[in-house]
Amino acid sequence: MGYNFPRGLSSFYIKLYQVVDDPSSDAIISWSEESNNSFIIWNVGEFCTTILPNYREFGINFSRFFSKLRPHGFQRVRGMPGLMEFGHEDFVRDSPERLKNMAVESLSAKRRAKRAAKAKAKKARVQVECLLQHLRI
Repeated sequence: MGYNFPRGLSSFYIKLYQVVDDPSSDAIISWSEESNNSFIIWNVGEFCTTILPNYREFGINFSRFFSKLRPHGFQRVRGMPGLMEFGHEDFVRDSPERLKNMAVESLSAKRRAKRAAKAKAKKARVQVECLLQHLRI
């Protein structure tokens, strides 16, 4: 568990990796036995009362934690009913060096979203200007 994490990595990735990898929390959250690149929250209630209060990076409640996973590149894995499993191809057991790929992917997604928002705003501005031109006639 004494991993050397890549420099400049978001604390969200590091803390999540540490929590999932910690054998003392296996009854609450652990690596999936089926896959080396997913984790399972076995007990959401315990996760909320035991884990979340200690990690501000995860948010103040399960809903916030859940909503932070997608922008960080995690996908919900459909498995056994009642269990919450999430995976990412670069969130891999015993391979913390791969977390740097997640950070690059997340940054690229943020850049794409920002460009899309700018393009949408520009299109809306052009439409408004066009409507104003028609009103002046």
